[in-house]
Amino acid sequence: FMSLLGISFLNEIVNRIEELDASYILNQLRDKIINALNQGATEHQTKDGMDMVLCIFDFDKNIVEFSGANNPLYHIHQNTLTEYKGDKMPIGLYDDIKPFTKHSIPFEKGDLFYMFSDGYADQFGGPKGKKFKYKALKDLLLSISHLPMNEQVQIVEKTHNEWKGDYFQVDDILLIGIKCNYK
Repeated sequence: FMSLLGISFLNEIVNRIEELDASYILNQLRDKIINALNQGATEHQTKDGMDMVLCIFDFDKNIVEFSGANNPLYHIHQNTLTEYKGDKMPIGLYDDIKPFTKHSIPFEKGDLFYMFSDGYADQFGGPKGKKFKYKALKDLLLSISHLPMNEQVQIVEKTHNEWKGDYFQVDDILLIGIKCNYK
């Protein structure tokens, strides 16, 4: 339900503004979700929300605008991974609502960007039944970043399945990789 609301409102917001701005879009989306769910109307209101990464690529200026609700963006440039952290708040009601931060990130041909849900890093498995964790995800992505994207997908899936083993998948998993191959 939350995803359907988010997609609908996201389309509405993007279609009515003249200039795309990642933080503005997330702020507007949060307002619409809070209003639609009537959040904040009572003292004991549930704080349903969603995590999100929003990127706007400007290929004329070689800049990506990023804003995140709880989730980061990884950028690999010349074999170095930089993490751009999302704000520590969801799209939805939160105790300390602040405007979302907009990061403007320059990029070059060959750079990679990865955005993801928390499902991959939070998956239990391995020899001790522990979480995979973000450090291992960073190491994995950096180690395969030189490979074609179709090979990266296979390695990411294989690594996940081997880590998970017989453990139940605890959450949805989404990992999107974008390689800038133009100019």
